[in-house]
Amino acid sequence: MNMGDDPLGPYERWMFGPGKAYDLPGLRMDAAPALSCVAEFANPVVHPAASLAALLTADALTMTQRLPTLWAGAAQRFVPLLLCPESPTALAAHDPGRLATLLAGLAGGGTRHLRLNFPVRSETIDAVFPLAQPVQPAAPGTDPDRPLIITAVIDHGIAFAHQALRAGGATRLDYCWSQSAPTDGSGAVLFGREFTRSGIEAQRTAHAGDEDAIYRAAGLLGGPGLPPMPLARAHSHGAHVLGTAAAVPVEDAAQVRLIAVDLPATSLWDTSGFGTDMFLLAAVHYIFDRADKIAAAHGRGPLPLVINISMGWSGGPHDGSGLLEAALADLITARRAQAATALVLPSGNMFQDMLSATFQDSHFAATPDGKAQASLVWFVQPHDMTSTFAELWLAPGADPAGMTFSLTAPDGTVTAIGPGAGHADVTVTGKTVGQITLDRHRGQRWRVTICLAPTAPKAPAPAPHGAAPAGHWRITVRRNATQSGPISLRVQRDADHEQGHTGGRQSWLLDPAYHRYDSDGALAQVDPSETIVHRLDGLNGLATNAVSLNIAGHVASLGQAARYSSAGPLGGRGVHAAAATDRSPALTGILSTGTRTGSVVALQGTSSAAPQIARELALAFLYAPPSAGPTPDNYRSALALRPGVVPVYGAGPGPTERARLGTLRLTLPDLT
Repeated sequence: MNMGDDPLGPYERWMFGPGKAYDLPGLRMDAAPALSCVAEFANPVVHPAASLAALLTADALTMTQRLPTLWAGAAQRFVPLLLCPESPTALAAHDPGRLATLLAGLAGGGTRHLRLNFPVRSETIDAVFPLAQPVQPAAPGTDPDRPLIITAVIDHGIAFAHQALRAGGATRLDYCWSQSAPTDGSGAVLFGREFTRSGIEAQRTAHAGDEDAIYRAAGLLGGPGLPPMPLARAHSHGAHVLGTAAAVPVEDAAQVRLIAVDLPATSLWDTSGFGTDMFLLAAVHYIFDRADKIAAAHGRGPLPLVINISMGWSGGPHDGSGLLEAALADLITARRAQAATALVLPSGNMFQDMLSATFQDSHFAATPDGKAQASLVWFVQPHDMTSTFAELWLAPGADPAGMTFSLTAPDGTVTAIGPGAGHADVTVTGKTVGQITLDRHRGQRWRVTICLAPTAPKAPAPAPHGAAPAGHWRITVRRNATQSGPISLRVQRDADHEQGHTGGRQSWLLDPAYHRYDSDGALAQVDPSETIVHRLDGLNGLATNAVSLNIAGHVASLGQAARYSSAGPLGGRGVHAAAATDRSPALTGILSTGTRTGSVVALQGTSSAAPQIARELALAFLYAPPSAGPTPDNYRSALALRPGVVPVYGAGPGPTERARLGTLRLTLPDLT
């Protein structure tokens, strides 16, 4: 293991330790869940199963690794897998000490790093996977003389039986993997259930087109003892996004084939991104594999592919070195060598949320002991029912030697860590209410991760743990007076996803120099030069890699950037295009499909902008098939050739840095 690496990362150490009582009960785990995981190898491996064959034994707890569908098109550095108990082992048995020992054992298998994610219910795991599946024939109604394009959506709440996905009397959805559905034992996928085009048609026939009956039979409407399911509601994020991405003209519909992956709703309850790595990475592998199957069924070579992932988080290194970002970059780059492959991501909705700050050298003040110090207030809301997280990131190549990082509670209690790697409990009035960890993420950049317990836990944690006090916490960095370089501070999103009723309440940073409103009383768009907290650099933490096409939002009636639409730092990774996220200041959101045929709902945010661009990009591919290997800027140029995509300069109000959000504007389509 690299120096500074903890076999158990800070989020895992919290979530499987104190956070288990706060954040995992809603998952309603069964007696012996598997653990989802991503293994990183120092070099690409051709046979990951053999490379992971190290003994996984800790305190008589033996785990067996099982791999989901993996794309065979390239060797892999990042491998999604499940760690399955060989005997019934309750989630309560997985404490940080045992897990750290277990994960450290994988070092003998050649792994460089291993990331644990949310547990997986045993009822979703297929005991016989992988079994050979019958080849699905070519889709009816396609024109062999025209290009064939694939649009793929990864989201939650995929309404795979929806009429909006049909053309010529058949569904255009060739493959859909519902990761949280109980297994049907077919051996098609490792966990969850696959719905093929022929299978969806069979379900429609068996249930006379009753979508409720189809989803109920698939186990996707929830029930006693099960987590809430998004398809049990009249609207879901995934139904809206897929409906938007799939809304191509009738004459083109059969030529734009669809693949969808429905992530477990519970994997998104924690909006820090902790729970998603394995599920999302496995989803991309599945899409690449099934895209190859579609091409083979139609007698073609690798097909152009557009993937839309309307999700993200506010934390992470923001330089492309995050585990999932690096894994996606590897996969997308490898497939681009074979066919045009676009990854479309939203820029995020955090422009006004005060979640991002940077300690510059000018913010450090000399102290009497010859050190230099900078600090910022972090406001944690009362009645927050979920854990709260913040991260400090040192600059690439910087070393924490000579540095101390401290957290001051509202009552003045101070917890400090540094300069060496490790973790410390945050204790207030005799209760352990949090954790501070200093580690070197993936052996590259040093970070400090602060985890706080909920201020109003849904369930009490065992002693000595307790609720974190609400109020003003202070984050302080002390270093030698001779040290220099920026230190980034980012607060993780803490949104409450409706289907989970998590009770999360967003915390934020406070800076006297930050102006929330301008002189007219409107939300300000520009930061004063002296502020530590800033709106720029609030880009979606998943979108700071080098391969994604990042999509911002604008107000259709104004042609101006939406005031919440996130931007990247000046001179850094930013956005490439924009689409409407509001019809007007009064009519917020964009209309698209609900979970049932005939329903129409509005969704606000850059999550609704990204699939509009994904749709137009698929049509651009259809009418002007690109060569393999284009960059995001090349894809943006392809978009500009589409009717209705208008180049816009200065779309944002005011300064040039906000105008970057409007380099392309998509004319609002009629999605009703």
